[in-house]
Amino acid sequence: MNDMLVDVALNFVLKRIVFVNSASHAYSEIMLDEHLALFGANNAGKTASLAATKLMLYPETDFSSCDKKFQFKGKAGTYSKEDSYEFYFPSDKSFLAMEIENDLGTSCVVLYRAGSYRYYRVFLPLPYELVRPLFWNSDTHNFAEDISINKLLAFNKKHNGIHVNDDKRLVELMYHNFARDDSRYCIVPLSDNNRNAVKAFSNIYQMAFDAGTGDSESLADAIATLVEMKRSRPQEKMSADLASIEADYYQLIQKGEELQILNNNKERYAHIKSSFEHLNAKIMEIGKQHAILSRQLTKQKSTYTSSHQQASQDLSEAQSAHQVLSNQYNDLDKKQNQLAGVITQLKNTLDATNQQIVTAQQVMSEHDSTNADELYKSLNVDHQQLAAEQAALSDSEQTAQMLTQMVSQQNNHRQQLDKKKTQAQNIHSLLLSQVAPHTADVLVSLNADFADVAMNLTDAHHRVLDDFANFFTTDSDLLAFEDLVLPNTQTQAFNAEEQATQLRQDIEELEKKIKNIDKKIKEINLTMADSSGESRRKRLTEIAGKIATLDTHLNALKRFDIAMEDLSKYRAELTDKQQSQQAISDELKELELQKRQTSQRLNQAQSKKQQLEENSSKFEFYDTGLKQISKATNHQYYSEEDIENYEVEYVQTHNGNQLELDVAQINKLIAQAGDLVTEQAYLKSEVIDFTKEVPNERVDTFKEIQNLVQMGQIVDAYNTSFTTLAYQQNVQTQQIAEHNNIISNQLKEISDAHQLLTDSIATINKELNTHKISNLDQVRLKLHRHADFNHVYKLYQSYDVTQTKLMGREFYQSLISYVDKHASKRTGLLKMRDIISKISFEYQKSDGTITDKSQSGGTTSTITASIIAILLGRIFMPNSSFKMPIIIDEIGDLDDTNTKTIIECIGQHGFSAFCATPTQRTSVCQSVKRWIHVDYNVLEHVPQVADCVLNIMPEAINFWGTQEDSSSELGLDDESVSNHDSSSSDSSNKESDLAIHRTRTSIDSHEVS
Repeated sequence: MNDMLVDVALNFVLKRIVFVNSASHAYSEIMLDEHLALFGANNAGKTASLAATKLMLYPETDFSSCDKKFQFKGKAGTYSKEDSYEFYFPSDKSFLAMEIENDLGTSCVVLYRAGSYRYYRVFLPLPYELVRPLFWNSDTHNFAEDISINKLLAFNKKHNGIHVNDDKRLVELMYHNFARDDSRYCIVPLSDNNRNAVKAFSNIYQMAFDAGTGDSESLADAIATLVEMKRSRPQEKMSADLASIEADYYQLIQKGEELQILNNNKERYAHIKSSFEHLNAKIMEIGKQHAILSRQLTKQKSTYTSSHQQASQDLSEAQSAHQVLSNQYNDLDKKQNQLAGVITQLKNTLDATNQQIVTAQQVMSEHDSTNADELYKSLNVDHQQLAAEQAALSDSEQTAQMLTQMVSQQNNHRQQLDKKKTQAQNIHSLLLSQVAPHTADVLVSLNADFADVAMNLTDAHHRVLDDFANFFTTDSDLLAFEDLVLPNTQTQAFNAEEQATQLRQDIEELEKKIKNIDKKIKEINLTMADSSGESRRKRLTEIAGKIATLDTHLNALKRFDIAMEDLSKYRAELTDKQQSQQAISDELKELELQKRQTSQRLNQAQSKKQQLEENSSKFEFYDTGLKQISKATNHQYYSEEDIENYEVEYVQTHNGNQLELDVAQINKLIAQAGDLVTEQAYLKSEVIDFTKEVPNERVDTFKEIQNLVQMGQIVDAYNTSFTTLAYQQNVQTQQIAEHNNIISNQLKEISDAHQLLTDSIATINKELNTHKISNLDQVRLKLHRHADFNHVYKLYQSYDVTQTKLMGREFYQSLISYVDKHASKRTGLLKMRDIISKISFEYQKSDGTITDKSQSGGTTSTITASIIAILLGRIFMPNSSFKMPIIIDEIGDLDDTNTKTIIECIGQHGFSAFCATPTQRTSVCQSVKRWIHVDYNVLEHVPQVADCVLNIMPEAINFWGTQEDSSSELGLDDESVSNHDSSSSDSSNKESDLAIHRTRTSIDSHEVS
């Protein structure tokens, strides 16, 4: 997946963090997507607000081991899980929220108290402005009614959010989630979402809270974890079976001794093998002749009786019946295959027709319409408008004419809108709303314009109008005057509520039209203003795409009714064909059963005929002699095919003479069989002695050798060992080399680990010194290694593992002990953190002197923040941007130069600075440009949770710079920007300038005081 995304630009932003009855906040929204400084007295909640980002960004769901996971610290030390939980979630009305944005859109994650020191999350596919009403009423500037977890969960369900209470699921959602349906909830674009990557992120983030303390542990943890994250090659792994390395050593020793015994007995085995093969050849030859003669005896005994004739007739009939059934089966099978093709074609046609219907239904659903014809007409109008715009944009003169028409049309719409709004505001003063219903019906029937007349009626008006209306009757569809029907005047009923509803609908429709025409006018103005023609070409491309989409939708809608009819027809035809297919399938099953029965008859007839031919007669004399020979040759069995081959072979080796069955030949074979028994007994004795002196794991020396087959198994067992002896010796040499190579890999991993750490720190040092810090010419990280690592590293440099001899036992014990102690049991990698004793800073001043003495807290904080920005950039996906806050606590301790340096460094790496300090300083305001006085913003109403009183809102942000710069940094919407725009009235400009002056003056006076 990383390879697929390597060239894709991914953008991630943490926009804001929201506190609801949490961390001393009643309700606060703090923007995170630009630099921001928090000023306020000690214990005002600044650092706690900064630390709350850990709860949002770490994949945790509880406060267990809080001192290790979150490290919330105060002057008295690390806070306990009890204190931390009650601080951030003191009530069921306590919530923490963060608004996030990536390329798939804006969403929110909301944390809530779950009890037992746990907290859960919901991920909502909405911007925070749509979530805010759950917690805050912007009109009353007070809490929303009924703030509750149940309300949040119901809201989550309504908007198809995701509820998460599992750490593993959080990792899947929040980190390295780029190509799934839930990727819009990805917060941190890590290059991977494994444990090392997440740990690296949390360790680096924690460094911000340790900045200025001189603590090197978090820096060492961060760098070690970052290096671990980058290591995944199999070559970097330690042996997964370290305990067996020493056992492999002893196995190689034992194997060497076994091979030496085999090498010393090669000639002895060659003699035994030769003797066995000679004996076996004799037995095979006599056995073949025995088989040939036995077969001849069987043939001579055969007689051809009526039984043989009947068997032959039965076989012929069975073969004929089997052939008939096979032909029938093949014909049906062919027919079924043809029908399957027709069904496949029908299914494809049905799928295509159904797809047309689905497309049309999707289009109707998107436009909330159930009438395809009406929607077709509506979309066709859109199509014509787009085509007209396309034609107009193709010519500058036509473009200007279209703009003039749109402006005229827009003015007309605005006049109508003003009229409709006036009518809506005066709905209760309408003339028809004040008269009797009958009078209202008569007047609106006579002239529909009476429905829009607004005036205050006097009693005299009422009397005149009612008297006039009484001349008319409205009982029928046509209005009647003194029982005289007016044929061209329809009776209309006036309904004030319907009139009000119609007015609202007309206003909404006109506003929508005005908005759309405004958008088109802006687009045309941009197009006409763009002398390069790029905007015109871009718009023409957009229009072409929309027209193409409308063509597809219009075609689907046009064929909708026809497709619905075709669908039923095709389904009926498919059902008919499938039923025919099933009928053929059932018939094939029946034929298959009949074929099996016929095959059984055929096999039985063949077997019966063969048996009659082989056993037609008996010759007792030959039977007895052949039995004796068979015993001597171990009762070997030969197939008919083998015997026929032996007969051919015998003729070829005996000058064309066949082996004949007679008394002399039987007696000759009996004598040869006796000699075989004697030779076999002598060879058996030799084999038994050999097996005792040359052990073989496949040979049981206590098992009695019963026959030549067992003896052959023993000879074969040794044959593998001796024929592959040279190969085994070569393998032994290779295994020793491989064994030594395994050891070499362990040692090389030690070297690689050292080199990887050294290279990583060198790279960090190079990037760190792209910014000048304080009066230092250079700042370098210096790696200090543990003593036992240095010992093994020297061991690696001293041994030659390329040799093919095994090394001493003490070598293995020393190496294995170290690797077993320091390598990860899960991954097999050497644990980088165990290599590092500490990482210190080394400073080179402008005069060239180098020192490792601690610098001021401000300098150390500046260095740490720069390192954080560098390290974070290394764990994110290539080409990705992640606008997240880097915490700078106590930024007021920095001098002016370092303040500017640290903010510039963080900004250049694409992050925002999230700072806190008790005292407001000009240098901080100039560099950060946005700040809030925490303790100036307190809830004006009764708090819901004691001690939760802060009420910090985006509009409370102070800024440094011109109005235009400030507006963009504050993220104000278009309307807000326009209120502060330079085109406003002179009085507005003066007020704005005065506001800026007051802000700067307060900064200067505060610093002086």
